[in-house]
Amino acid sequence: MKIINFQTLSVIDIALLSTILLAFIIQLYYLLGYYLKLSRKKNTSANPNPNQVTIILPVRNEEERIREIITKFEEQQFTDFQLLVINEYSEDNTYQILNVLAETNPRLKVTSLSQETRYSGKQAMNIGLKGASSPWVVVLTPFSGTINPEWLAKLNSIITPETEAVIAYTNVERTKGFRNLICRIERFHQFVISGAWTLAGKPFVFNENNILFQKSMYFDTLGFRHKLNHNFANLELIFNENFKKGKVKITTDPTMAVRERIEDDRGDHIRLLKKSVQIRQSLSWSKKLGLFTDDLTRLLLPILSAIVIFIHPEYWITFAALPFIHLTVLLIIVKILLNRLNERKIFLSSFAFFLIKPIINWWFIWSMYLIHRRSRWN
Repeated sequence: MKIINFQTLSVIDIALLSTILLAFIIQLYYLLGYYLKLSRKKNTSANPNPNQVTIILPVRNEEERIREIITKFEEQQFTDFQLLVINEYSEDNTYQILNVLAETNPRLKVTSLSQETRYSGKQAMNIGLKGASSPWVVVLTPFSGTINPEWLAKLNSIITPETEAVIAYTNVERTKGFRNLICRIERFHQFVISGAWTLAGKPFVFNENNILFQKSMYFDTLGFRHKLNHNFANLELIFNENFKKGKVKITTDPTMAVRERIEDDRGDHIRLLKKSVQIRQSLSWSKKLGLFTDDLTRLLLPILSAIVIFIHPEYWITFAALPFIHLTVLLIIVKILLNRLNERKIFLSSFAFFLIKPIINWWFIWSMYLIHRRSRWN
């Protein structure tokens, strides 16, 4: 390994070297201070006196599956819950079947949106939260697959007197196909980012489902008022506005994870990305700056290292070491988190996705900006 002779370097060379070193230090700060904390997070129980919970479940045109959807909650070990099903203007017999099921199921409560309107998703959630009889609420979708019988009991056991929300993992069920793979990777990436920031004292989420939270959080901030024009994000906007340091718990326990069954729709990943961009843009400036800095330095470190090695190949060992250390630590953290969350068959693809995701984020931010600008002038 040849020792760097700084006297022979130009000002541009020194600026490049300084930028590489700074990017490396910043990346180590995020990897060790944020992501490593999530990978080492211990899942503990603290609540000996569980709280009553309302499960909110919006459904639409689920006549063929509605009995199966309701039945899966009967297997829960925790029984002090209300299942509030919101019928979103179904055009089949979903609502009639729900009313019949409610006659013999004391935990089941049914309400309905009578017609399709703008912002119907937010209206359905508003109706559900108003109708919830419990101070604690968790939202699921009708596409949730098999739910562990310990799911609700374990979620409840994490609550402490200071807790306002408990975040658990949500992803899609593994099936064949590239679109399923990319959606799984995107959901995993979103959970890792929000989980790492939450443990670092800057909590936010990308997904409203499988989060146990205090109902008062919604009503204390006037619900969706001034947020109706957000087409993709719903309760995430409320959470990210109200989550406070030390008040939010997160778990990587796979028994509390929920996996959703989705169709092979080419638009699923696009909607996830647009929702992610919309949520990022709604965050506080400190969080947006932190996320941007993490993204930028993750890209700059390998790119600038390659440039310097090309210009000064005699120093290649020195400047290959920094991105190698960074990539090795990131690889280990991704592997640990995949194991803890019981994710399979996405190790290398998830690792590669972490490296290219900043480019994807910036592309969608720019695209959505252009669309918004054109629609404003038309």
